[in-house]
Amino acid sequence: MLNKNSLWKVLCAIVVIGLCALYALPNIYGEDHAVQISAGRDATVTESMVEQVKSTLAEKNISVKRIEFADEQILVRVPDSDSQLVAREALESALGDDYFVAMNLAPDTPEWLEELGGTPMKLGLDLRGGVHFLMEVDMSEVITKSLEDAESGFRTSLREEGIRYRGVTQKDNHVDITFRDEEALDKAEFFITQPKR
Repeated sequence: MLNKNSLWKVLCAIVVIGLCALYALPNIYGEDHAVQISAGRDATVTESMVEQVKSTLAEKNISVKRIEFADEQILVRVPDSDSQLVAREALESALGDDYFVAMNLAPDTPEWLEELGGTPMKLGLDLRGGVHFLMEVDMSEVITKSLEDAESGFRTSLREEGIRYRGVTQKDNHVDITFRDEEALDKAEFFITQPKR
């Protein structure tokens, strides 16, 4: 027969096991294949875009489990990876370059469990099988920054060599250097064309 102290320990153990089981449940539900839409620099994702997304997917006969709008992003849950790929391509084409359309896996945790704070365990990249990363480079910004650096570098180098100039300015896709006289121009040409050690 259990005394009060032992009964209390058993009851506490049952409560702890029950809570652990409750918060382990999200791992059982698994994940949905999803397509996530987020805004680029000059755009905004709004709730009104959900209808555009629905009609685009309906035109391509892509079945959808659920479409969610939250945190200025749209998440489209689809049944399988084939639908996910077709949906991504269709949405990229329909929305244009102002929006990022990425394939994703979204937890399929029921709402009541999410409200209790239940979320699935995050697996590391080694357990999930790696990561696909796509980075876009704004080439016009890179060129502008390179020209700004070149402009600053020319000023410093000419000053260090004692070559007098009137101005160094960035114009379109090049840097213009104006010299005070022909002698300064000749010195600069010699200095610039010499191989650096």
